[in-house]
Amino acid sequence: MSFHAVDHVGFTVSNLDRSIEFYTLLLNQPPIARKTWDVEYLGRISGYPQIKVEAAFWSLPGGLILELIEYHRPEGTQVDMETHNAGNGHIAFVTDDLQHDFARLSGRVHFRSAAPVRIEWGPYEGGWAGRLRDPDGITVELIQHPPGGPRLNP
Repeated sequence: MSFHAVDHVGFTVSNLDRSIEFYTLLLNQPPIARKTWDVEYLGRISGYPQIKVEAAFWSLPGGLILELIEYHRPEGTQVDMETHNAGNGHIAFVTDDLQHDFARLSGRVHFRSAAPVRIEWGPYEGGWAGRLRDPDGITVELIQHPPGGPRLNP
């Protein structure tokens, strides 16, 4: 493979202010930057000649950057965000104490399950997980690895 790192993960959002509020709560830190781009070169990269976007960025563990982007030009539309639909992704954050995170976020975010779910099979067997949705329906997973970490090799 010729790639040596992942620089960032980005999601398109409908309202950057609302998403900043949500991710600041979730990640327990404000964004490290917020910028607006109304520049020609971005239009060439993206294929949208008259593009104008606004984005916020968070530093995540391992050097990864989370980028949330609101398109002002061209305007987007809402798509069906059910996780089972092709093209929809999710982001998973590793935590040391999922019970604590559920308690910290309960009543402020909508979890898909009432409590953390024990992982009973597969490479994460013995760990715990829970999923929630951000304001645009993007799936966010919180996962507590099993003792010794995930077993991804057969």
